[in-house]
Amino acid sequence: MNDSSKRLSVAEQIRKGLEEAKARRIGPTLRRAGLEFDSRNRRVVRRGRAEVRFGCEYLGADDQAGPNFTGQAAVDSYYRWC
Repeated sequence: MNDSSKRLSVAEQIRKGLEEAKARRIGPTLRRAGLEFDSRNRRVVRRGRAEVRFGCEYLGADDQAGPNFTGQAAVDSYYRWC
């Protein structure tokens, strides 16, 4: 069974929906900072060298997040967007 045919629990569906909504909101902020979001590889990309600054403050992390989409241990990071 591949990932696309796997049934998601209600909690997983809610989390996925929230992640997609956050990604839609953060996209313009990243683009203004000269960054791109590579959704296929799930990473933020910058071509060339630059000092990147955009309005956020790191608040901390939760190491109880569980595995990420690859199955590796992960953390949830929290930011305040200014």
